[in-house]
Amino acid sequence: MKSVSLLLLLYLSLWGESNQKIKIALLCSPTVIGKYGQSTYNVALATLMASHQPFELLAYTLPNESKEAITQALEKIKSDQMNAILAPLTLGGVKNLLSLEPIALPIFIPTVHKCDSGSAPENILFGAIDYQAQITALSPYMGKSLAIFYGDSLVGKNLAQLTQSVASESKKGSIPSALYSVNTEGSNIVTYLAKPSPFSKKNIVTHLPVVKTSMLIAQLTFVNIHEHNILSTQINFDPNLISLTQYKDRKNMIVANSIIEQVPTIYETNELMNNDLTFDWINYTTSVGVDYLNATLRGAQREYSMRIVEGQIIYPVELMRPKEFGFEPLSGK
Repeated sequence: MKSVSLLLLLYLSLWGESNQKIKIALLCSPTVIGKYGQSTYNVALATLMASHQPFELLAYTLPNESKEAITQALEKIKSDQMNAILAPLTLGGVKNLLSLEPIALPIFIPTVHKCDSGSAPENILFGAIDYQAQITALSPYMGKSLAIFYGDSLVGKNLAQLTQSVASESKKGSIPSALYSVNTEGSNIVTYLAKPSPFSKKNIVTHLPVVKTSMLIAQLTFVNIHEHNILSTQINFDPNLISLTQYKDRKNMIVANSIIEQVPTIYETNELMNNDLTFDWINYTTSVGVDYLNATLRGAQREYSMRIVEGQIIYPVELMRPKEFGFEPLSGK
């Protein structure tokens, strides 16, 4: 993750010295967040370039997300006189960050929603997509009973429990639900559906990644359970869903999506660098966050227009149908 590229040098030569340079630190552990260590840097770089203002973007790589590692990085960030921090951390890393002595810099966290972290200082803004809002938007299509499939992980369990909570408070009355934990290989999907009768009058909610979701909906069709709604959140707003499934398998599927607003200049610059702002929600929220930091430091207006409420970016929710060749708004069916 280099702080300056040839493309950036070209931009800087065009800008000149008329505007004040801002300095943003990217604080992350590639060991923990994998590919997003690089992709968040690339998105931040492209989004800053789209502003046509001088900047410096420096990566502070953590060996892990421990309190000790974060403390050392924050000390270096302060000594380097950085102006703001972009911190794509996991929930564990965020909790460690919040337990430390506050740092007087604007901090944007694109990977965690504030409702998961608890209270935080006013200088910290959270930018993750709101899964509860998406599940609530799907609730009118839950019918009279649900089968909830989820990955056997902390995130999967939390989403399953959140879905049960939303279903129990439905405007149409409490919707009963049953939970089905899917193992790492996805092999127990077939086992669950070997006896299709328990699913015959239920709508399906999948909190599984796209490959396992594709396995699930194909198996639902195979055992002749295809007349009900199949509901999912942002995790399956993914073009791979179209290529991995047949239309007949997904024709009753509804997917909630919050990647809606696109700023042309930011989108086009990211597209030139092969950064996906259409389907990759962490890339998208990173872009929203960098725009926020850039505007805050310059005292300028943000390019993205979504509201900020009590330290959290509020994203709209649009329900989509995976049609034959892509996703279309449910309202337009």
